[in-house]
Amino acid sequence: MSYPWTLVTDTGRLRENNEDAGQAWPDLHLFAVADGMGGHVGGEVASHVALQAVFDVVGHAPKPRNATQEEELLGAAAIAANDAVLREADVRELGGMGTTLTVLRVRNRTVVASHVGDTRLYLVKPSEMVQLTKDHNMVALLVEAGAVKPEDAHLHPDRHLLTRAIGTHRKVEPDTLRALIPRGARLLLSSDGLHDVVPVPEIHRLASDTSMERGARAMIEAANREGGPDNITVLLVEP
Repeated sequence: MSYPWTLVTDTGRLRENNEDAGQAWPDLHLFAVADGMGGHVGGEVASHVALQAVFDVVGHAPKPRNATQEEELLGAAAIAANDAVLREADVRELGGMGTTLTVLRVRNRTVVASHVGDTRLYLVKPSEMVQLTKDHNMVALLVEAGAVKPEDAHLHPDRHLLTRAIGTHRKVEPDTLRALIPRGARLLLSSDGLHDVVPVPEIHRLASDTSMERGARAMIEAANREGGPDNITVLLVEP
């Protein structure tokens, strides 16, 4: 059994190249988005290397027997991605490159995910949209400490300063999570080029479109109408 999905990525209006990468492996029920950083070449290399490492680990691993083993596998995939990006940076002499990484797998009516950075996984219900991942950036820490209001976070000048990323340190600690997927809900993976500029209610409305392809493209268009300051990637899955 495979699940309907759609993936759209766009350079945006201000960047010269697209350092985002998204990938779906439908036969594995596996989906991922990575947002690279580190210069004109480095970010693009890092995001693609990370996704390849995820497939190399998950695609060749025995099938997990339960959700706990699934979490462990996806966490191991993120750690492998970190190692792969570090190796590639050494080989290509692209020091400083890195990427975010959010990878999910669907098991029956459960989503299991591993996450590093500020790409996001949302659970899109008909009545609301719930952010399942926690942003690993300075603004999230400030919001948690009460120094910044949640509604002002998207305007903060330090919102792009990551506290965790793939490939920037020798060790990485990915978050892992699992959540039940209600009937009629979808999963949305997005890079910050979408959720930093498009309000959540608007993302929710577009992500709920009866056509996932139309909704995904409409989200890209909405981000570009707001200036398209960053690369934009949207991946929708309907379990």
